[in-house]
Amino acid sequence: MNLDRILGQGHIKERIYDSIQKKNFPQSKILVDKDGYGGLNFAIEIARELLNQKNSFSGDVLDHPDLHFSFPTFASVKDTETLYGEWISFVKQFPFSDFQKWSTFIGNTTSQGSIKVPEIDKIQKKAVLKSFLGGNKVFIFWGSETMMPQTSNKLLKILEEPPINTYFILITNSVQDLLPTIISRCQISNLGPVDHEEHKRFLESLVSDIDYDLIVKSSRGSVSRALNYIDEDSSSISHEQNFIDCLRFAFLAKKSKKAVLDLTKWSEKIASNSREQQKEFLGFCSFLIREAMLVSYRSENLTSFVSNSDFKIGKLSPFVHSKNLIEIIDLIEDSHYSISRNVNSKIVFTSFAIKMTKLINTPED
Repeated sequence: MNLDRILGQGHIKERIYDSIQKKNFPQSKILVDKDGYGGLNFAIEIARELLNQKNSFSGDVLDHPDLHFSFPTFASVKDTETLYGEWISFVKQFPFSDFQKWSTFIGNTTSQGSIKVPEIDKIQKKAVLKSFLGGNKVFIFWGSETMMPQTSNKLLKILEEPPINTYFILITNSVQDLLPTIISRCQISNLGPVDHEEHKRFLESLVSDIDYDLIVKSSRGSVSRALNYIDEDSSSISHEQNFIDCLRFAFLAKKSKKAVLDLTKWSEKIASNSREQQKEFLGFCSFLIREAMLVSYRSENLTSFVSNSDFKIGKLSPFVHSKNLIEIIDLIEDSHYSISRNVNSKIVFTSFAIKMTKLINTPED
């Protein structure tokens, strides 16, 4: 386990390393990576140490015969024998990546991904077999929150009585989306934002001639988001402008019928993106509203928003206050939930735009 390859997470990585050395690392572990802080990379480093306990495999740990990954697959992408190889290729290229990049990499167009029942059936068969090299076996579940109840119940049976020298690492961005019975059988570690200076040094080692401070501040401690900002084709860069357009049309809608039509066109534009991009957008909306709230309550020192355009958060803050804050957050969360459950996107974002128009124009007094 190379601690230097794990960005940040000083509060847990040495403790986890010690537990592996002392041979008391739990057989079932959950890494909660809420916002692209490097959960997949962390799990790989844990696997590296666990797999080297009883043998000296000299190849790339991602090619180790006793390491297996489970990951979301998509209905729009045929599940072939080569898919696992494509996943390994993806991880080698993007160890700090996110769900959206995997979706794009694999050629998904419309469907949402999930870890399906047949995958857990494979895990059940592999878990009871002897390891190839006579040591430990490690199973990493990336995107474990995407498991449906039937899939989760099958995994639960394995976690209840895990085979000897076999370890299961679940990576999730939302521990609440896992079965309570799975949570109760796992030790949980929560990853946190990566420190500014360490984050900056990491980016400097990868690319040159970029505004490191701007990207690090904008990414809010998320390594995957920072890498997306560097990629010019990343849709995440447009989230800010899309939300600004929504707010601008919402303010104009009180006086102009044309603005209402603009909001409808805006809804169609957002709905044309993939489901994962839509959820990313709503996550950004939640963040920006939080930042505006902090400015509104004179807590600017707690904010981290850095605009990619000339948008001033202070212009929004007077319109986020005690009379509408909770309702706006509820609107964003309800919209996110609807998108996650495959509700028609045009309906969701049309409703979002209309309700946002009413809420953002609500006076505080």
